[in-house]
Amino acid sequence: MKLLITGASSTLGKNLTTELLKIENFSIRLLEHRTPVEMETCETFKADIQDAESLIQACSGIDVVIHLAALTHSNDMKAYFEVNEIGTAKLLAACQENKITRFIYISSAAATEKAGEYGVSKLRGEEKVRSSNLDWVVLRPSEVYGPEMNEGMGKLFSWVKRFPVIPVIGDGSCFMSPVLLDDVVQAIVEIIKNDSLRNIALNLCGPEEMTMDEVIDRFARFHKVQRKKLHLPPWFVRLCISFLSFFKLRFAFPDQVPRLLCEKDFAILTTQNAIPYKPKKIEEGLGYSQSGES
Repeated sequence: MKLLITGASSTLGKNLTTELLKIENFSIRLLEHRTPVEMETCETFKADIQDAESLIQACSGIDVVIHLAALTHSNDMKAYFEVNEIGTAKLLAACQENKITRFIYISSAAATEKAGEYGVSKLRGEEKVRSSNLDWVVLRPSEVYGPEMNEGMGKLFSWVKRFPVIPVIGDGSCFMSPVLLDDVVQAIVEIIKNDSLRNIALNLCGPEEMTMDEVIDRFARFHKVQRKKLHLPPWFVRLCISFLSFFKLRFAFPDQVPRLLCEKDFAILTTQNAIPYKPKKIEEGLGYSQSGES
C-alpha cells in the first residue's frame, strides 16, 4: 500500500512516519513544502498545498492520503482558509484526478464555529472532506503533548517546569483533554490499517476532561513544584497580542484566545468502539514522555 503523508515535517508527521515504517506492506511518500523532510526509505516529493498541479503529481500512484498539513498560527486571518480549506479542497481534487479512494484528514477538537479563524477553517476543511466522493475518516486530536512538542501543551508544561507564576487566559475554567502524542500516533496507525473504517469522524482525546487550572496543578504535582496562577482577562490578552503584533513580536496570535476558550467535544466512546484506543492519563503520559526523552 502506497501512502502520501502531508505535513510530514511536523512532530506528529515524523512520529507517524517512523511508526508506519515498521509495517512491511506500507511504502511512504512524504510531501515536502518549505521544511526539508529526510526519512530513510521514504520517497519525498516537493509540492505546495495551494498548487493544484503539484498536488496532482504528488498523488500519482498513491492508495491512501493522510492529510496532516495545516496552517496553525498566523496574523493573516485569510491565510487560514487559503491553506486549511482551499488547500484541502485542492488535495481532494488531486485525489479524485488520480482515482485515490481513501482520505484521512487530521482536523482538530477546536474545529468549531466559535474557535476563531483557525477553528472555522479546519471545520470548513472537514466539510470539504465530508462532501467528497472519497472514503474519508476525520480525526480530531485535542491538546497533544509529548517529547519534542513545543507548541500548545508543550509550551504550557515548559512554563510550569521553569516559572513560579503561570499566566492563564480567563478564569482557568475552560476544559481540556490532554492526549499523549504516542497515543495519537498509534490510533492513526490503527485507522490506516483498518480500511473498513470509512465516512466517520473520531475524536482523539485523552481519557479525562479537566480545566486549565487542573492541568497546571496536576503537572506541578507531578514535578513536585508549587506554582501560582495569574488569571488574565481575555480582553487584556487580546490587547497585548495586538500590541505585540504591531511591533512584529509574534509571541501569540489573535485567534488563539477563542481557540482555547471555546467549548469542545472530548467524547471518545465512538473512537474506542471503532479501534483499540486506551489513551493514558496525564501522569502516566508524562512519565512515558520523560522515559522517551531519556
